[in-house]
Amino acid sequence: MPINFRALLEGAVKNNCSDVHLMEDVQPYFRIRGDLKRVEAPPLTADDMRQLLHETMPEHLKGDLEANYHVDYSYEIPNVARFRVVVYFQTGRLCATFRSIPMKIPTIEELKIDPVIGRIAENHRGMVLVTGITGSGKSTTLAAMINHINTNEARRLITIEDPIEFRYANIKSVISQREVGSDVGSFADALRSALRADPDVILVGEMRDVETIRIAIKATETGHLVFSTLHTRGAVHTIQRILGNFEQSEHDMLRDQMALNILAAITQRLVKTVDGKGRRAAQEILINNGVVAKLIRENRISDIQGYISSREEGMRTMDQALADLIRAKDITIEEAEAHCNDIYALKRAVKGISSSGDKGGILG
Repeated sequence: MPINFRALLEGAVKNNCSDVHLMEDVQPYFRIRGDLKRVEAPPLTADDMRQLLHETMPEHLKGDLEANYHVDYSYEIPNVARFRVVVYFQTGRLCATFRSIPMKIPTIEELKIDPVIGRIAENHRGMVLVTGITGSGKSTTLAAMINHINTNEARRLITIEDPIEFRYANIKSVISQREVGSDVGSFADALRSALRADPDVILVGEMRDVETIRIAIKATETGHLVFSTLHTRGAVHTIQRILGNFEQSEHDMLRDQMALNILAAITQRLVKTVDGKGRRAAQEILINNGVVAKLIRENRISDIQGYISSREEGMRTMDQALADLIRAKDITIEEAEAHCNDIYALKRAVKGISSSGDKGGILG
């Protein structure tokens, strides 16, 4: 009997599943609170997978799958959930991953992330980067920040995504959402177009190439607030990654641009809560100020990490963020150790002891 994919996806939502993994000749798997769980169902057949694509994939993308062997799109079960879908091949067999996107956009308070995230979103120009590995909740944090603006201010927002994930309703702001591949050809093209559409805020789903980064920086220089994501492991790595996309001869100018225009870099990891019922975002937060800007301009980027640990203006390192969650009894020390950068720095932070390098000599 063919599998009922709608029932499978609805079951995933009921079980708070973040991802559904489907492969030919393999039973379905759910990822729940970070762990993979096998679904008690027969292995999927080639016919099952073809039926899945027939039911969920937009018609205009079917040629892309044949040409590129890979395609991304979004799929919605009305009043249940939206999914970000990745379809690909493995040894000639079809595979798909469905990532669950809640219908209701969570607030900053509901996510239990630091209120400084809301204050960052209240700025009117500059670049905010939310970074982390795939599946670390970057899109959810960005959605909460956009929702914060939408709830509190009358501003013009344009999102550029591949594919569109969260759907926004106009509350106080006016929001347009453009999907790469169906509404526009590329992130760079969409960004150029957005700059002519009277935006106050632009969300770029991902800064994938040099051209997109250049235009995003230009957008901040012309007075816009720009949100985007990168796959990086920390604030310092974020700045290094941006520089690494450009020729060495451009680095001096680029550092000046970043010093002037980056507002904040937020790196996050999802960690399991003590009660085993969910996950929380542990967030490293870098806020650009006079000291950070000076360090970027002078190419003393490695010194930024020590300054973050001073906790000035709401900043904190990943290890400090994990220590905060331990002290709040939200996560266990074992969970924190599995995600920390430096176990000794984590233990010092739990005890409230600053690193000997914190802030010391930064301005020398």
